[in-house]
Amino acid sequence: SYKNIYRELEQNIKTADAVEDLRWFRANQGPGMSMNWPQFEEWSADLNRTLSRREKKKVSDGVTLTGINQTGDQVSQPNKHSSYEKNQSYPTDWSDEESNNPFSSNDANGDTNPFDEDTPPAMEVRVRALYDYEGQEQDELSFKAGDELTKMENEDEQGWCKGRLDNGQVGLYPANYVEPI
Repeated sequence: SYKNIYRELEQNIKTADAVEDLRWFRANQGPGMSMNWPQFEEWSADLNRTLSRREKKKVSDGVTLTGINQTGDQVSQPNKHSSYEKNQSYPTDWSDEESNNPFSSNDANGDTNPFDEDTPPAMEVRVRALYDYEGQEQDELSFKAGDELTKMENEDEQGWCKGRLDNGQVGLYPANYVEPI
């Protein structure tokens, strides 16, 4: 019993090999261990597009698509070749307007949106810019603090108003950047 335990301990100590132990540790726990590297995924503009370009201006509120699954008649076989062609021209801007949405259907509801609210058109109101604002998208206005513009629509749920500059340019601007005159 105790004699056998001590004999076994003595054998284990004599057969220990520091070089082999270090080699085992390096392969299983150290810098030589095999890594579980992530799988490479081909980049796709559709997967990296935020749902609303106006939402991405709020640092923590952006929503990023992480996967798109096709359903119905639009399912196609995966292409084993790259769709990139050197001579092919690609658009430099994108839009999340309904005209490019393959899932929108104008005839499904008789050209009407059941979620549209029947709100009377807002009266145009003159406003003054409190801060400088440089438009980030093509549909946004740029102005300096003190500039006057016309508010054409009330603030939407994302905090944007539609307005017109004195030069006639129409676009969106942050509602909290202006005050009524």
